[in-house]
Parts: sequence; structure tokens; C-alpha cells
Amino acid sequence: MRKIDVLIVGAGAAGLMCGIEAGKRGRSVLIIDHAKKPAEKIRISGGGRCNFT
Repeated sequence: MRKIDVLIVGAGAAGLMCGIEAGKRGRSVLIIDHAKKPAEKIRISGGGRCNFT
């Protein structure tokens, strides 16, 4: 079984940023979400013109 240091529930903007920061600090990260793809709501915001950088 693989060891996970950080479990994040929700792959929205906040969850993804938390995962990035934890990964930068050397943590093993698992992000789970109910949607089929991460950042689903971010991509549909602004009529599909959202720029997430």
C-alpha cells in the first residue's frame, strides 16, 4: 500500500493549489473529486473563457 501524506477532497482551484504547495514541500498528495475531470467548475466559469494560470 502506498503512503499518502496529504489527502485533498475537492479538485477545484483551492484543492489544486493546496496540492501544488504540498507537492513543492515534498509531500505525497492525493486529490479526489466527484467530477470526472479536475477543475471542472473553473473551466466553465466565465462562459468557458476562464484563464487559470
